[in-house]
Amino acid sequence: MREPLAMIISQLDEIGLTYEISKDRYVSSRIPTRLRGDLPVLIEVGERTAVVRAFIMRAPDRDADEVYRRALRRNLDGSAWSFAVDDDGDVFLVARLTVASRPGPQADEMLGQLSVLVDETYEGLMRAGFDVPRDTHVGPPPGARV
Repeated sequence: MREPLAMIISQLDEIGLTYEISKDRYVSSRIPTRLRGDLPVLIEVGERTAVVRAFIMRAPDRDADEVYRRALRRNLDGSAWSFAVDDDGDVFLVARLTVASRPGPQADEMLGQLSVLVDETYEGLMRAGFDVPRDTHVGPPPGARV
């Protein structure tokens, strides 16, 4: 196991997360959130940094511009996490984690920030992008672990 990958695995073990390793550089896990349930996360481990991608929601059915505008506005907050959109319009959060020498934010801090950010933004993004009646509770997607 390469040293940066071993460092990421060690940090995930320290905080008690389960994970799977593939191709000796990808680690997938699930991060608990209050509103969205367990959030799928993929960590791509490089020599000095790891890119962490968390799936937030599928492409909006309506008002996509509003959803993307809200997400981009949150990017101005200076968080380590940035909203991103893939070619299909699905919404992700992305961060880079230094792993080469272990300075800077560690996996537990970064993943904790992720959980808080998702809880702060998920309901608003869902209501803007999908036809959710006002009196309907916004919670985890169908089939998500809570």
